[in-house]
Amino acid sequence: MDRIYIDATDTANTLHHTGIQRVVRSLVLFGAVRGEEWIPVVWGGSSFRAPTRSERSRLFEVFSKGLHRRKGLSRFLDRWEKKWEVDFLGESDRSLLLIPEIPNGERLAYLDDLAATGRRQIKMAAVCHDLLSWSSPQWTAPSRSVGFVEYLKFLGLVERVICPSRFTADEWHRFQSEAGIVGAGPEVMPWPIYGEPWQEQSVTTPPMILCVGTLEAHKNHARLLDAAEILWAEGLSFRLEIVGRKRAKNENEISDRVRSLQENGLAIAWRGQVSDQELEQLYSESLFTAFPSLAEGYGLPVAESLIRGKPCVCAGSGAVGEVAAGGGCLTVDVSSSEDLAAGIRSLLNNEELLADLQKQAAERTWPTWTSWMDRIAGKAEAS
Repeated sequence: MDRIYIDATDTANTLHHTGIQRVVRSLVLFGAVRGEEWIPVVWGGSSFRAPTRSERSRLFEVFSKGLHRRKGLSRFLDRWEKKWEVDFLGESDRSLLLIPEIPNGERLAYLDDLAATGRRQIKMAAVCHDLLSWSSPQWTAPSRSVGFVEYLKFLGLVERVICPSRFTADEWHRFQSEAGIVGAGPEVMPWPIYGEPWQEQSVTTPPMILCVGTLEAHKNHARLLDAAEILWAEGLSFRLEIVGRKRAKNENEISDRVRSLQENGLAIAWRGQVSDQELEQLYSESLFTAFPSLAEGYGLPVAESLIRGKPCVCAGSGAVGEVAAGGGCLTVDVSSSEDLAAGIRSLLNNEELLADLQKQAAERTWPTWTSWMDRIAGKAEAS
């Protein structure tokens, strides 16, 4: 491909930096310095257009200024001083529109019409992060479920469907079968992990356990807090740090419970959303991490923990289990507070086990953004 457009609409209009936003910003960041044209575009209400100055800022300002200089982003951003709209029907078959977000409303209708028309030559690829809103609606807010099946049907019209795990690919196959959609078969392409392996460590005393993940039902923070209370009652000394924004403003169960535990003198904190620099410091200070999620499309926090040499207590099944299988994780039944407590207890008390998992984490290899984007651009064969 000579030109790849990246639909960055939602990410360009938020300062949230978890999951999909981390992926989209990394695509734009690393696309800025490639030989092809990787061009972020945003939905303007009737068509796609270049991002405005404020939208460009939201795509990049979460990254450090030093990274801006190293990646030459200033020159890259200067190309959009003038607004322009994109005519995708005028693009050749050497162009690709990549949709790494979950469009809805008029934007989805536009993309659906574009995918269905016989007049387009531009190729289309979409990332299917997960199908939880379809397969596990009990964990999804109604506002997020609206239109999700229509989005999945749209995926059946594009040339390429990218899934970050075999679990998600199997779920996509299951949806295709149940909905009677032929469409493209999934390409399993695990996410590259942004982070510097084995940074200088500054593990604290008492040991700190870090949990990174948005506060929402399927992330299962309640059982993690149950497990922590079991261990504190046994007299174990540790600090629990939870990082992640609330999915909805009225989701106060976990934050209220953390506050109550603090008032009882227990070593716990909920930090909400933090900067990348603050998160790196927390990883450096942690002894290991816990990720109690019941279901994921990939399990990015597990991989981001492992690349930094930090073992993780997590599930051994589903997409998270795929990440864990490569080593560095202690897998438990995350639906059981007692099993979670047992896993955490083992890593707090067993230095030999902890060291072995640290060694496993250090020996792992991960896809790079260069290799991932090469596959998207058609410069490498699918594995």
